[in-house]
Amino acid sequence: MLDGASIKEMDMKLFAAMFIATLSMPLASLAGVCSFEFGFVSGIRQALGVGVVVGSVALLLAIVLFLCGIPATLQRLRAQSRASN
Repeated sequence: MLDGASIKEMDMKLFAAMFIATLSMPLASLAGVCSFEFGFVSGIRQALGVGVVVGSVALLLAIVLFLCGIPATLQRLRAQSRASN
């Protein structure tokens, strides 16, 4: 479980990654529906493709942000454990 102290220690990149990953599927479905309704695509299969592409890009962005945030978090946790010893 995350308590208040460990949440403050997490990097903002990790929070951004979790936020983007959480919104990726609703954003993908919304992109597919809007592309179909506004006439950017001619069929439902193309609209599903747009949704898949948007969802994939959002998840890739979330993974990259998560991986970029891990070293700073590990460094902070190591410094914290050294200070407590």
